Amino acid sequence: MSLQALLAARAHQEGKAQSTALYRHRAIADDPLCIVAWQLGAEPYSPGALAFGRESSGFQLYVPGYPLQRDLLFAALLEFAKNFCPAFEAYAAGPCEYREYKGKVLAVPLALPQIVVANDETIRLIGRLGRRLAYLSTTGQFAADPLLPRLGRHFMWIANHAHLPGQQLILSVAGLLGSHYATAMSALEVQSLTAMDAWVAPPSGIHGFHAAELAEDHPVGPVPKPKDGEQVHALMQDFNKARAGSTDPALVKNLAAPLFDLYGDMVEETWSLIWKVINRERHKPEAGFVARRVGEDRLKYAEHLDWMMGPADGRRKARLTPYGAAVRLNELESSNTLVAAEEAIDDPLRMLPHLLTGKALAGIVLNCNPFRTEVVGGRNCKRPSVTIRTEVPCQMPGGTELWWTSASGEKEWLVAEVTPSGGGSEVTLILQTNRAQKAGLPAIGVRACFSQFNTRPGYELHLPSQAPWTHQPAAPPETTDLEYNDSTEEAA
Repeated sequence: MSLQALLAARAHQEGKAQSTALYRHRAIADDPLCIVAWQLGAEPYSPGALAFGRESSGFQLYVPGYPLQRDLLFAALLEFAKNFCPAFEAYAAGPCEYREYKGKVLAVPLALPQIVVANDETIRLIGRLGRRLAYLSTTGQFAADPLLPRLGRHFMWIANHAHLPGQQLILSVAGLLGSHYATAMSALEVQSLTAMDAWVAPPSGIHGFHAAELAEDHPVGPVPKPKDGEQVHALMQDFNKARAGSTDPALVKNLAAPLFDLYGDMVEETWSLIWKVINRERHKPEAGFVARRVGEDRLKYAEHLDWMMGPADGRRKARLTPYGAAVRLNELESSNTLVAAEEAIDDPLRMLPHLLTGKALAGIVLNCNPFRTEVVGGRNCKRPSVTIRTEVPCQMPGGTELWWTSASGEKEWLVAEVTPSGGGSEVTLILQTNRAQKAGLPAIGVRACFSQFNTRPGYELHLPSQAPWTHQPAAPPETTDLEYNDSTEEAA
């Protein structure tokens, strides 16, 4: 049985979610931005309502009234953009540090520009909306306000950045709970913020299962529950009939009042739940490596704003080239590997599954010999060693490379000898360098952990200047000239 399955069984037994981490592996900014979105029925690119704000200032609600009408939808989105774009870009106007990145010197904000949303589906809706707006024409008969494509380009970049493992720039609250707690729910059910919150903090005397069952009746968006969806549809039809084709802002605002009231109640419920969870999880101690990932997000944000101010005006390719796809895949894979290593190194509870599967060992340091030497390449070189007594038998073969968790970015250790000792083992490891390590060496009598995880820089991706033939479009077939007649050949 895996540790995750064991924790899920315990959650069912105790009626409450079980923590899968001792630390919080996601950053929570002091006063982040927040977006609550509601989709219009089965229209994946049309929001029925958007709410935006901060906990400190509350939210503002934007309702198009009849989103299927382009002018009404864009008018509401323009009002949203007038608030969102300045707020999102304001971080660059605050205190900054200057860092060189890809040949440029960027002004990187010291504060994390973070956006909080209810769940991953809201992020996907933001991405779809960004895709719809990013390429709008700002000239011609049907010109859009330049702020709309600017909003779309921000949204596209945010949704794309959300795919990066460990990113902190846009935080799904349901994802935050799902990655830090184990429940007796399925992988699909844990995507429900209300159900997850009910498992984490069920009312007194109520089992988490029953609390989640009741809470699931209160969706947080972007898809409303059927009853609310039917009510929205009825009010939207009444609104559209009453406006009689008019798009006058004053008339639209007056006629859309019932929709504002309905969406306002729906947003208020989601808004309160988001901040309830955020403020509860904020009290957990933050894991050590989170700061590095925050720094990467701040740098990516600065790069994005620099691109927005460049000659491309923020426009990006809708499809990746073979070169871009290779770079992106490498970025995702290396980030995923690094984040998994960092979380395990930071958190003993995250390391526990790897101790159980033999990818790590931990125990008390019995001996540390910083002056040990061995012959390497015909020379007598210093190779410090440590001996650890583990509580369980060590099954690692000799020669296995491990990294001390307190020096995961430095040189590796090799398993030299494993000797049975009582119910466990005595394991001797040899450091593969003679240079002094920044973290020093494990001290005798303390508990040390060695694992196969490290945080050293991965390999650099070197791609050919030209894509190989396997990644190029096929050449068009040769055409046959039907009028051609070779006079040099005679028919038999």
